[in-house]
Amino acid sequence: MAAEAILGAFMQTLFQKLSEALLDHFKSCRGIHSKLESLSQILSQLQAFLDDAEAKQLADASVRGWLAKLKDVAYDLDDLLDRYTAKIMYLKKRKVKLSTKASVGSPSSFLHRNLYQYRIKRKISGILERLDKIARERNTIGLQMLGEMSRRETPERPQSSSLVDSSALFGREGDREEMVRLMLSDNGHSSCNVCVIPVVGMGGLGKTTLMQMVYNDDRVKEHFELRIWIYVSECFDGRKLTQETLEAAAYDQSFPSTNMNMLQETLSRVLRGKRYLLVLDDVWNEDYDKWLSYRAALISGGLGSKIVVTTRNENVGRIMGGLEPYKLQQLSDDDSWSVFKSHAFRDGDCSTYPQLEVIGRQIVKKLKGLPLASKALGSLLFCKADEEEWKGILRSDIWELPADKNNILPALRLSYNHLPPHLKQCFAFCSVYPKDYIFSKEKLVKIWLALGFIRQSRKKIPEDSGNADFNELVSRSFFQPYKENYVMHDAMHDLAISVSMEHCERFEDGTRYKNAIKTRHLSFPCTGAGTKHFDPLYGFRKLRTLILMHGYNSKISRFPDGVFMKLQFLRVLDMHGRGLKELPESIGNLKQLRFLDLSSTEIKTLPASIVKLYNLQIMKLNNCSSLREVPHGITKLTNLRHLEGSTRLLSRIPGIGNLICLQELEEFVVLKRPGHNVTELRNMDQLQGKLTIRGLNNVADEQDAICAKLKTKEHLRALHFIWDEDCKLTPSDPQDEVLEGLQPHIDLKELMVKGFPGARFPSWLATSFLPNLQTTHICNCRCTVLPPLGQLPFLKNLNIAGATEVTQIGREFTGLGQIKCFPALEELLLEDMPKLGEWIFYDADQLFPQLTELGLINCPKLKKLPPVPPTLTTLRIDEAGLESLPDLQKEACPSSLTFLYINGCPNLTSLRVGLLSHNLTALKSLTVAHCEELVSLPEECFRPLTSLQFLHIYECPCLVPWTALERGLLPASVEEIRLVSCSLLAHVLLDGLQYLPRLKHFQIADYQIADYPDISNFPLELLPHTLQFLDISRCDDLQCLPPSLHKVSSLETLHISNCRELESLPEEGLPRGLKELYINQCPKIKQRCQEGGQDRVKIAHIRDIEIDGDVIVLEQI
Repeated sequence: MAAEAILGAFMQTLFQKLSEALLDHFKSCRGIHSKLESLSQILSQLQAFLDDAEAKQLADASVRGWLAKLKDVAYDLDDLLDRYTAKIMYLKKRKVKLSTKASVGSPSSFLHRNLYQYRIKRKISGILERLDKIARERNTIGLQMLGEMSRRETPERPQSSSLVDSSALFGREGDREEMVRLMLSDNGHSSCNVCVIPVVGMGGLGKTTLMQMVYNDDRVKEHFELRIWIYVSECFDGRKLTQETLEAAAYDQSFPSTNMNMLQETLSRVLRGKRYLLVLDDVWNEDYDKWLSYRAALISGGLGSKIVVTTRNENVGRIMGGLEPYKLQQLSDDDSWSVFKSHAFRDGDCSTYPQLEVIGRQIVKKLKGLPLASKALGSLLFCKADEEEWKGILRSDIWELPADKNNILPALRLSYNHLPPHLKQCFAFCSVYPKDYIFSKEKLVKIWLALGFIRQSRKKIPEDSGNADFNELVSRSFFQPYKENYVMHDAMHDLAISVSMEHCERFEDGTRYKNAIKTRHLSFPCTGAGTKHFDPLYGFRKLRTLILMHGYNSKISRFPDGVFMKLQFLRVLDMHGRGLKELPESIGNLKQLRFLDLSSTEIKTLPASIVKLYNLQIMKLNNCSSLREVPHGITKLTNLRHLEGSTRLLSRIPGIGNLICLQELEEFVVLKRPGHNVTELRNMDQLQGKLTIRGLNNVADEQDAICAKLKTKEHLRALHFIWDEDCKLTPSDPQDEVLEGLQPHIDLKELMVKGFPGARFPSWLATSFLPNLQTTHICNCRCTVLPPLGQLPFLKNLNIAGATEVTQIGREFTGLGQIKCFPALEELLLEDMPKLGEWIFYDADQLFPQLTELGLINCPKLKKLPPVPPTLTTLRIDEAGLESLPDLQKEACPSSLTFLYINGCPNLTSLRVGLLSHNLTALKSLTVAHCEELVSLPEECFRPLTSLQFLHIYECPCLVPWTALERGLLPASVEEIRLVSCSLLAHVLLDGLQYLPRLKHFQIADYQIADYPDISNFPLELLPHTLQFLDISRCDDLQCLPPSLHKVSSLETLHISNCRELESLPEEGLPRGLKELYINQCPKIKQRCQEGGQDRVKIAHIRDIEIDGDVIVLEQI
């Protein structure tokens, strides 16, 4: 299985390299061509035996050995082919470089030299001898020719989610409730505040999934002040665990110290007195002393704290103490069937396949009640209706094989066996990671690409194929989502180790590696100091992958020069996140390197030899804050597909147009110097995603813009065109023509034009040229007329800001002669348009039929908006010249408006016309601010707004209700009211607060009691008993608070500020449930609340008190 996982997909790669890279080149080389043909023939013959070998190797050790030998030879042959392909590439590049000087011998003449031919022939002959021997052995072990593997079609699967689906926890409802009960209980008769609960069960039983459900249960969230989840796995490192626990408890703060005592003291202090839940997932440690050392910092937690330990080993639970282990049992057959069918059938519905249900239930009986096995095999049979295929799984010989030393579940082996060959090698490679290693999809796919694991397709770029492969492994449960990344279940990791054998290793200090020469992929922990730490790497001479893993004790700042001299076959080098500050020049020796990750290192400069890595496809330089520039020859690396780093680092690389395979270029800056012309972009047709082009004022003319060939870049989805803010242009500068020449591809989805100094927008900014456009930003442009965007069929988001010269919006914008305008637009923002005075529209116009959000900001001359559609949910009007609110379009549909914000409209005098004259039954939030001339409200005030929850009125001194209503002016739904500088309105609204049964938050400020001589304090005698927050501010002549304030038992927070005449707190005191009291600039109250003051006793029960910024500590009261 292990060899087949590699060879099934690997052979085709070897054939392709033999035919394309070398056969043509060595056609005239006597003796070499024939040997290469022999290689191709024997490989083809051996491939035909792989199916039979795969079927027999589980039960036959000799077949497993035969496959291992074949895989070793295949690796060596691949290394040989890649080595000489790289040599040819190097010589061709050298020829180009020397062609301007004296004539030299061509690469072909060099390759014909006898010595070079002899070396190639000798190495190929060695490979042939090994393959001949393997071919002869196939008869000895009885392999038969079964032909090539049939291609398995994979049905489309539902997309996976990173959230835990509670409905998928079949058969564990009782376990979940019992665990929640244990979480919420006190610690019984234990003398310790912290209780340990082991959860024990075999791999694949669902321990982690159960605890994820408990951990995210709302009851548990509310019960614990702090929740922490730590993956532990096989390595129980007390210092590492303490640091991880501390960072999680302190909300991801960094604690760089590695001193165990300091870390534990800090963790103990952070946990002290807090009731916390700590889940230690997948613990294997049986060393009692290690547990005691780690536990020392945890016992300071508050009463009821819990530590839950998930483990396969009951001894681990006993060692860690606490309650009796909670033993998770296998699922019943019925529950296992529920898990199985939920993954095998769409929506878990098998009603139309009764015969498959019969077979499926028999399969489930073999799964021993393990959810992971049910999920894996169900995923394997997803949407497969062939009874024979299901019966093949039921009758498989794997069920009868004895368990191996790793206790790999037969169901997981079956799932693996039915993967396509290319997915087998992708999965097997992941055994290079330690258990519970968290990996990203994006990075792993790029590593697969560098290793040649991804199938080539004319219809898809390799990255898309790799993403599809990754998704397939997720859907088959080989990978599991974890937050924004992924992990492998322990049982799956064991399977990956089993199928990869000695070809993938995880280096451990002190371990002797007898087969280091056979290891091709290695993860190596950086746990030591100095370059001698890397000495073991010299033994792994055939490595293709080297991943430096994170080490808490690592003090390594440089990598030894000699290692790279030995690892000549390395294709993947991952040094992410290490403390490295420099790389040796010998990195240039890694001619086969395809993937180099230096992200998050402290490297200051890259060695000049890095430009010799002609095969490099991926270079990651993200978060290299000390790196100031890349070597000038970086553009020689013409195979680069991904060059990642800061915009500052990459946007000004001269001659970047040589990197024609590059797929991401976040930003390109046009400068008036060689290597920075916009024409550098002309051959970069593989660019994807978003591209920002800055400095467009430096483009010479329209011809240069056309030569950038943006029209051919079909993979770009977003283009941002930006002119420098401080550019000084003359009327003769051809900016209109430049933008015309930058026409994008027809499939563009997002466009930004910022700082365009021309007089007119380009002709291509219209329907026929950009029919797929969905988002458009037009910022700080000087055109007087807006472009015709109204007929773009898929435009959803439109932002026009800083169009300072536009005076009118008309049919030229919405569409000449068209009635239905902006058919798909959902969000529209018009901002900073100081000259816009008129929006011309007609009653027959159907504007924005899908609009949900509309913003009008800083348009001081615009007096009227067109009617808005009933689909609108959010309307923001800020600093506008409107004389009235827009009306609703005349449609039968009720308005969907939920958020209405009106601010700074000096011409607005009445709310009786426009939107608020309608029954806006969906409106939840209404804000009216700084409308000094606003006088009248709608006839029934706010009562018709039956869903209104938040009402904020600021700085509207003239606003007054049209009439008084018997039961107040507000609907019963209101939960929050803020009234600032609107005394006329406030005086009327205060009387109606008693009719608001849901009111929780009330703020009043700048209320002048002197204007109403008949009262001496607020008319707040009947505050609703739902009120939780009360804020009274800047009421200069307020002398006393409502005497009945103490009756508002729900009140939790009271703010009183700048009420200088307030004499005292109410005679009856404050509510007993009050938790927070803030008093500011109230000198008389402050004096009475001092120690010994007359009101001191009235605040003695309050938890948090602050007076003029000074915190009053409870112990002082």
